[in-house]
Amino acid sequence: MTDIFAPFDHAFPCTEFSHALFFDWDHALRFELGGEGVPTTRALKRFNQALHRASTVAAALFQNTEELWLLTSYYGEKPRTKKRLKQLRHCGLDPANITHLGAVAQIDEDYIAEFGCDQFRFWDAFQLTEKSQLQEVLWLTLGAELGVHPRLTMDVYFVDFAQNLVLHPYDDRGMDVVAINKDALLPLYQRFGDWLLEWNRPEMRSNFDAE
Repeated sequence: MTDIFAPFDHAFPCTEFSHALFFDWDHALRFELGGEGVPTTRALKRFNQALHRASTVAAALFQNTEELWLLTSYYGEKPRTKKRLKQLRHCGLDPANITHLGAVAQIDEDYIAEFGCDQFRFWDAFQLTEKSQLQEVLWLTLGAELGVHPRLTMDVYFVDFAQNLVLHPYDDRGMDVVAINKDALLPLYQRFGDWLLEWNRPEMRSNFDAE
């Protein structure tokens, strides 16, 4: 099995990140970004709120981070060209500095039955040289489904390998934040409690309110 984290020193209990980190990690928070009170018909208002919330939580999570990485992934039968990364140039990230982490076979029987072959999840990484780049990548990501351009149509994960922290904005609706150590997330749980996704609040409460 391909371990995309092989180049890094870490303690993650997995070999790649899933789409739904909240359900796969013992210590996880799920934030509501766009909000039920801001409809997609008000795309810019929804985008502004999502960006504000995501940026605020990210700044608090990574305030003591010394080395921050951006991991991206996409699905396909073969690798795409570097053209897929051109939007990252807006963030000061040069595709020439990319680190290819590998391709993970999905072993998707339904896909194989329909198309006669399996698909892969391709992983790449960039080291962020400025913390401001985090907000810039969030800008590209959170507006992707709202019609905001430029946009980045890949999964993104912001990772502090030294502190074992991961932030994953899945779209303008929400964002997962996970850690190996519960204490690393407790300040976010207490400070940004009003932004937690109501649907998953019982799971978070049972973990972070427990003595």
